[in-house]
Amino acid sequence: MKEFLVFDGHCDTPMTLWEQRGELAENTGGTDLRRGRAFSGWAQFFAFCTCYAAGADRLPEEQILQDCYGYFMEQLERSGLPVCTNSAQLQQSLARHRVACMLSLEGAEAIGCDPGRLELLGQMGFSSVMPTWNRENALAGSHATGQGLTARGREFVRKAQKLGIMVDVSHLSDQGFWDLCRVAERPVIASHSNSRAVCAHSRNLTDDMFRALCEMGGVVGLNFYAPFLAEQSADFESIWRHLDHFLQCDGSDRHVGLGGDLDGCDVMARGMTGLESYPSLAEYLSAKGLSDESLRRIFWENMMGVYEVCTK
Repeated sequence: MKEFLVFDGHCDTPMTLWEQRGELAENTGGTDLRRGRAFSGWAQFFAFCTCYAAGADRLPEEQILQDCYGYFMEQLERSGLPVCTNSAQLQQSLARHRVACMLSLEGAEAIGCDPGRLELLGQMGFSSVMPTWNRENALAGSHATGQGLTARGREFVRKAQKLGIMVDVSHLSDQGFWDLCRVAERPVIASHSNSRAVCAHSRNLTDDMFRALCEMGGVVGLNFYAPFLAEQSADFESIWRHLDHFLQCDGSDRHVGLGGDLDGCDVMARGMTGLESYPSLAEYLSAKGLSDESLRRIFWENMMGVYEVCTK
């Protein structure tokens, strides 16, 4: 590819930086501006997951969100970067900085699972939300607990989409996924999930779920956390197996993207150390027979397209 563009649907860098008092400009984790700026363009969803953050047993999750959000905004301001909430802002930021930053809330506990606070969330700059993390809440069950969307959960999904906030089904229970499909009026994403047919983990999508997501115009972002890729050790070949299975299920290359889960997993696929590994992954997938056009769609255009539709 003449240009190397990356749109990644999920990383946990904000919480990691807040906990470690690290720097977004450059750090020893998986994601920083120095490495992102090495690409022709880099768009990144930065997730805030208060449920697992250090201090969650001492501080209310709403306070954790405010503290982490404040710290991350200081990091962006120090680097002269805006928060993007729609595709026009994203393109402007790319033109000026070669970097575009979007915010995602991972688990709605930090806003009290309250549909009435989604407007404030949007005003803070968040353009994506996951109803749950790994536990049940007032909106729905998680992949680990079961249970579908509650009445409040259905209201939450409808209001988020009306406000132009993308709804992300990663971490949601199977029943919650199907309940959400019945109420959604715009595409949804699974920002960091893989194929359950290839690796039988509850965090991954079944073939039927993936096909339903495709029919809605959504995108799944490949997750590089080793236990979601293979039962034993995982590597680039494991990533390829998930991607190839999705491509076979869909019959096209328009519904798969990237959602690396960088800074959110302790064991990644061999060969994947951070943003700097994306060019090597692209080379590996090219050797598997993917064209430059397919790689561009997977690494960039598919996530960009669904973001444009959902945030209008």
